[in-house]
Amino acid sequence: MSSPRFGMKAPYVIGAVVVVLALAGLLAFRLVGGFAPAEDRPLPGAAAAGAALPVAVPVPPAASVPAPRPIDLKALAVPPWGSSQAADWPVRFRTDLDLLAPLGTGTANAAEWFVAFTKRGGPRASEGAAAMKRAVVGPGDLGKVLPPGDPLLREAEPWCDQATMRFYPDLLPVQGWATPITNLLLTVTFARSWVARGMAATDPDKAMDDFRRAMRLGRLVRQEDAVVLADLIGMACIRIAAQGMYDLALKRGDTNLALASAIVLGEYPAQRLMTARTITRTSLGPYVRKSVLGRVKLEVPDATLEKIVEVATSGPDRRFRGEAILQLNAVRFLGTRTQRDKALSVLNDLAAGKDPVIAASAAWARDTRPTRSLLEALGPLLN
Repeated sequence: MSSPRFGMKAPYVIGAVVVVLALAGLLAFRLVGGFAPAEDRPLPGAAAAGAALPVAVPVPPAASVPAPRPIDLKALAVPPWGSSQAADWPVRFRTDLDLLAPLGTGTANAAEWFVAFTKRGGPRASEGAAAMKRAVVGPGDLGKVLPPGDPLLREAEPWCDQATMRFYPDLLPVQGWATPITNLLLTVTFARSWVARGMAATDPDKAMDDFRRAMRLGRLVRQEDAVVLADLIGMACIRIAAQGMYDLALKRGDTNLALASAIVLGEYPAQRLMTARTITRTSLGPYVRKSVLGRVKLEVPDATLEKIVEVATSGPDRRFRGEAILQLNAVRFLGTRTQRDKALSVLNDLAAGKDPVIAASAAWARDTRPTRSLLEALGPLLN
């Protein structure tokens, strides 16, 4: 039984994300704060734009991690992601990840620690940058990892034993394309580092502890379901952890663990493809044009607008709704008169909703006129 390598290999985890970013058009620009208003860059501690970035390092409460649920081979099934029924599924793992790495019991919000490393104004952003400079090439195809005893890696461990991770809107503001994002490269480096440490461990129980910690981190990052890029990073953390579990299961002859982790590995590329499909479906990139006078204009078909409205107003994945709402921002100001009216009506309804992230995104999209740089990023190949 050979080791499966589902999806992209670890050095290409970020590369796999970039493939989806190319479809999204603007996510990469958002990651580096390309649309941050001058008055909002940087976010100085807790003072700017309603953010509440912690200055002091919080202490995580004591927590425990439940043992994984027993794996019943008869209950395991390979989710048919390629079937027609999958079209309406949430883009999440169908396999119960509690079989591999249950979340911890900690009562703190893990985002309280991770938010401090936000590149745009995070009080510990320089520490995160310094940690990345300490990273070395890991074993096999893992890519860059931190040394096993790195102090920041150790500090991160108890935060992965918490049960919750929520950034928006209490810790970070929702500002459309300028919404700040925590240091996701550092986050995935933590996961890779624990997997590397587990691979080097002589004690299989300690190895599993590290693999499970990396998977718990991925689950926490995906939990909020607010930002597509964060979701992709969380998904990647889960994938590399599952790969470590699978390889260890083969060495130990643990058929149950090998099968469960292999099924999880098989779900990873399907979710990436579903993400790419959804973002492509709502992208305005093909419809951004340049007039003979050099002005940027939008010529979106009504049928495409209907698809965008459908995703923005319904569906089980909040991150996709948020991306569609941002597309409505351009329609709100640059569509035909009928399209502008429709976008405004939809955004008004969403801004009055109960979901604080969706409501804030809709209010921003309704009230913020898109800049030329934003429109050019929407349609990088202007006619």
